[in-house]
Parts: sequence; C-alpha cells; structure tokens
Amino acid sequence: MQPLGSVYRDYVAPDVAHVAEAAEALSIGEFALFRLAHRWWHQHDCEETLIEQAFGEYLRSGRVPPWVRHYCRRVLLLASLNQLEPGDFGVDEPSMRRLSVREQRFASLVTLLAFFVYWIVLA
Repeated sequence: MQPLGSVYRDYVAPDVAHVAEAAEALSIGEFALFRLAHRWWHQHDCEETLIEQAFGEYLRSGRVPPWVRHYCRRVLLLASLNQLEPGDFGVDEPSMRRLSVREQRFASLVTLLAFFVYWIVLA
C-alpha cells in the first residue's frame, strides 16, 4: 500500500485519503468500496440508488459516511499489520490493478510519441 503522493497530501482530507488507500489495498474501486462497506456495516445489501447518493455526496463534498470510515480504518489497520485478507471484507477477486512504474513510463512514452506523430502528420 502506497500513500498518496506528498504533493497532494496537503490538499486531500484525511477521510478521503483513507478511502483511496483502502480501495487500493483491496484492489477495488471506491464505488465498490462503498457498496462493500455498507454490506459490512449493516449486514445486508441496500438499493443501488442509496449507494449512489452516498458516493455522490462523497465526490461533491468529501464527506465520508461513518460506515465507510470505519470500514476503511479496519482495512488499513489490517493492511499495516500485513494481515489483510480481501475475502474477509467481501472482495471476491480484485477488479483493478495499478500499473507498475515501468508500465506507467512506457504508457507515457507511447502517448507522447503518438502525439508527436499526430502533430507532424496532420498539422
């Protein structure tokens, strides 16, 4: 688990950073984290519209619901102790994977080359 970059840490509320870090630790998206957090806290699934409302409020204002905050704290605590088992938190299979630094640099280089080819050929 890598923390948010130091450049952005000053501009991000701690709760928002915890959501991002917990989602990364579980290898899922933030919306999926909200859904799993609700199931973990309330012991049942809820309507998709309620999750969408809570997630929309989170995106607009940066307010994290208490059930998401506690879920993230638990995930991050276990991750820091190297005892995190995503299956214990309802994650079946990771839905996303972060690119390695090498893959990120390669993607940036390909994008830059594509831009130059486009600029030279069509400009």
